[in-house]
Amino acid sequence: MNVSAESNELETLFSQIKLGDQHAFERFYSLTNRKLYGLLVNIVADRDIAADLLHEGYLKIWFSASSHYVISPWAWCCQLMRNLAIDHVRKQGRMPKFEDIDLSLEIAIDDPVTEASQQLDRCFLALTTEKQQAIKLAYIHGYSHEEIVKRLAHPLGTIKSWIRRGLKELKQCISA
Repeated sequence: MNVSAESNELETLFSQIKLGDQHAFERFYSLTNRKLYGLLVNIVADRDIAADLLHEGYLKIWFSASSHYVISPWAWCCQLMRNLAIDHVRKQGRMPKFEDIDLSLEIAIDDPVTEASQQLDRCFLALTTEKQQAIKLAYIHGYSHEEIVKRLAHPLGTIKSWIRRGLKELKQCISA
């Protein structure tokens, strides 16, 4: 299935979920659960906790889909799951130790939009190591800028610049 067909199917299913269609929800779940689970494992680094958060996240999707105007169901679900994971980690009073974080690009998400995912991977690898680290710590692991400063031992302005420039380079590369 190509990129736009996959995206269109998710949008159609999400519209049906808003109307309370359980079959659409089951199909949506089957298309997205492994990818969202991978996202959660990547953040919380515990498969059991990730499974619990996945369950909680899908309950939120089911019960709140009708009250949200969502342009991209996939992006909305990723953000919802990411927020759940980051909230969980912060409630535990711990962020993973820097040494425990895999800063390679190996993101545990098998994106349904495979071509776009592969292009993102290529563009991400084209960034400098510093920009990759800063972006991954901020957007995958949920670190604040101040936490990244402590982890990477560079000034706040440098960290913000790496993130801003890295995102700009990603946008340009993906648009090309």
